[in-house]
Amino acid sequence: MLLLRARRWVACLFWKERVRMSKQGQAVALVTGGAGALGAVTGATLARRGDAVYLLDADGARAEAVASKMARQGLSVRGRALDVTRAEDCNAVMAEIAAEHGAIDTLVNMAGVVRNAAFSRITDEDFDLTFKTHVSGTMHCMRAVGAVMRDRQYGRIVNISSIASLGSVGGAAYGAAKGAIEAMSRTAAIEWATRGITVNCVAPGLIAAGMTLGVPKEFQDAGIARTPMKRNGAAEEVAHAIAFFASREASFITGQTLFVCGGISIGF
Repeated sequence: MLLLRARRWVACLFWKERVRMSKQGQAVALVTGGAGALGAVTGATLARRGDAVYLLDADGARAEAVASKMARQGLSVRGRALDVTRAEDCNAVMAEIAAEHGAIDTLVNMAGVVRNAAFSRITDEDFDLTFKTHVSGTMHCMRAVGAVMRDRQYGRIVNISSIASLGSVGGAAYGAAKGAIEAMSRTAAIEWATRGITVNCVAPGLIAAGMTLGVPKEFQDAGIARTPMKRNGAAEEVAHAIAFFASREASFITGQTLFVCGGISIGF
């Protein structure tokens, strides 16, 4: 009898997961930093599974151009401007999207900047900008979307961390910001756990896209040498990890950080 009740409860839970959709019958996913290489691949991955996707980026024109290209391929993707460092902008954009669709199901926080410098040489301006964009920006978006998700008793938040959170030469600002995002994510995961919201992090290693392409070749080669798989990752490999955390199948996983790094985190 207990087993039968448990099966019915799980079936009911999954049914609720399926029916939580927007007015248009689609799950709604937001990707900040969506005009970047990894953001665009993530947006396309979520759109291919049927989500209505918004690529949000400080460069609104670029976000719209990337989204238009995907839309021509038959994907439900839109682009628009969003400066995540401005809380009022985040509140306004999230409220507008929620009002149009009646839902926001997934938030992927990927907006970021890189200001690498040795610890003794990092400037206050670069340190503050890094934290303002990564940490405050992530918090602004989580807070704005969290209100919508709590009302609906459902939500998936995936924050992008990095292997740099474990420590790296020249990563005084970037690594510290990513570590802060992981800590903030765990706190939100605890506070929102009973509201149907999961909060997790994906921490990429060396990926053959975006910021990694700007790393000098000798440093990339050194990183690959330390990676057990002896290669850089692909943007699609990170996107699929994000999509899993953003799925109903990940309903009992929260407060976790998944390293998508070819095993390099093992040696830290």
